[in-house]
Amino acid sequence: MVRLFSAAFLFLFALCSVSSAQAHSDFKKMMEKEYSHLKVTCNACHEKGEKKDVRNEFGKALHKKFASEKFTEELKKIKDRDEKKKYMEEKVLPVVTKALKETIEKDKNDAGDPWADLVKNGTLPGVSLKD
Repeated sequence: MVRLFSAAFLFLFALCSVSSAQAHSDFKKMMEKEYSHLKVTCNACHEKGEKKDVRNEFGKALHKKFASEKFTEELKKIKDRDEKKKYMEEKVLPVVTKALKETIEKDKNDAGDPWADLVKNGTLPGVSLKD
């Protein structure tokens, strides 16, 4: 019985992780599409070594622009994988893409450096220039 419970728990944990990882993968791909000279990792928005709800300075600036949308809560309600994908493509990614462009083009970090310069130079944490 313990093995069955453990197996079921691991399966559910893996399933939830895949959904979250897929969403973050979509953000990474979107950013690399918008800024084709960059190689992007999760650390562009998240603190390295921390849980994914811990954002770095850029992640906080970006998230502030769409936090009121409650995308995470909505995604948790959707059980069907195809529906999640559709929701990501139709609802989440357009809003996040707009927020990303606005953050990069108009905002600065706490040190006063324009995000645009950090992105252009590939010096934003979690971002590097493609070879």
